[in-house]
Amino acid sequence: MAYSISFLRCFVSVAGAFALGQAAVRAEVKLPSVFGDHMVLQQGQRLPVWGWADPGESVTVAVAGQTKKTKAGKDGAWQLRLKPLMVSKLPVAFSVKGSNTIDFKDVLVGEVWLCSGQSNMEWRVSQSGNAKEEVANGNHPMIRHIKIPRRPSDKPEKDVTPVRGGWEVCSPETVANFTAVGYYFGRHLQGELDVPIGLLGCNWGGTRIEPWTPPTGFKSVPALKEIANNLDTFPQKNGNGSIDHQSALALYNGMIAPLNPYGIRGALWYQGESNNGEGMLYYDKKKALINGWRKIWKNKKMPFYFVQLAPNIYNDHNPRDLPGIWQAQLATLKIPHTGMAVTTDIGNVRDIHPRNKQEV
Repeated sequence: MAYSISFLRCFVSVAGAFALGQAAVRAEVKLPSVFGDHMVLQQGQRLPVWGWADPGESVTVAVAGQTKKTKAGKDGAWQLRLKPLMVSKLPVAFSVKGSNTIDFKDVLVGEVWLCSGQSNMEWRVSQSGNAKEEVANGNHPMIRHIKIPRRPSDKPEKDVTPVRGGWEVCSPETVANFTAVGYYFGRHLQGELDVPIGLLGCNWGGTRIEPWTPPTGFKSVPALKEIANNLDTFPQKNGNGSIDHQSALALYNGMIAPLNPYGIRGALWYQGESNNGEGMLYYDKKKALINGWRKIWKNKKMPFYFVQLAPNIYNDHNPRDLPGIWQAQLATLKIPHTGMAVTTDIGNVRDIHPRNKQEV
C-alpha cells in the first residue's frame, strides 16, 4: 500500500510539473511594436489590429467601446478590423486579451501620417533653423512620433523594434529627435484641425526610391519591367554578404512591411537627391512607389504629398539633372490625390539640407 501511495504521489507531481511546463511555453498574445502606449490611431477608417498568439487561440480586442473577437490561424497570426473611430483628444481604452491581457495607455484618435524618404525627411528638429527656440516651445502633447530604425531585410518583416522604445509624446524633452518636416507639418495640421497627430518616422538618409517600393508597385509600371520580372533576385547583397540597403525591396521589407496595415491617413515623402540625374524615369519609379503603398494599405485614394527638391549646386551632376527631376516631380501631380510642396523659393543652393524646414 505504501508503495502504491508513493507511486501515486510521484505520478501527480510529474503530471503537475508537466502541466506547469506546458503553461510556461504557451505563447502570449502579442502585437507588433507599432502598437504601444501614447500611440495615435487613425480616425474615420476601419481600424486594423493584428498580432500573434497560439494557433486557434481566441483573441478579444476592445477599443473605445467596441469589442471584437477572432481566432489565431494555424500559423498563430490573427487580424481583425474595428468600425471607424471618432476623433478623441482624451485617451481611449485599448485592450487585447488572449491567454494574457495587454492594456495600452494614453491612446488618442486623430490623423496618422507616414513620414518617409531620405535625409531631408530624417533631418531632426534639433538640426533645423531656430532649433533652440523650436525645442523649448515643443509642448504639443497632441502630437506623437515613433521612429523606425534603419533596417534592410531580404524578406518582409513582421515586426520592428522602434528607436527609443516606441511612441513619444511631443514635449521639449522629446521633440528634438522628431523628423523636422513631419513635425512642422503635424504642428500646422494639428492647429488647423484641432485633432491628435501621429507621425511614423520611417526614413533613411541617402537612400534611393527603389528600396522603399513594394513588389506590387514595380509590377504596376511597365517601364520598370526589368525590376518587376526579376524580383526574386532582390534585394541584392554586398560583397560581404550583407543586404544592400540601396537595392530594390530592401527597406520595404525591413521598415515599411512591419508597419502595414497600421491605419494611416496618408504619406509624406521627401526624397530624390539620390535619384537625381534619372529624369523622367524618376516619375515612373515614383508612380510605382505610390501605387505600391496604396495597394498594400488597400486605399486607392491614399494622399501622397511630397517635397520638391530644393535648389542646390550639385557639383557632381550635370546642371540639367536638377531641372530633369523637377520635371519628373511635376509630372507626379498627374497622379490623383498627390500634392507637392514647392521649394524653389526657399532653398539654399549651398546646402543640400536647407535648415528652414518650417517653410516646407
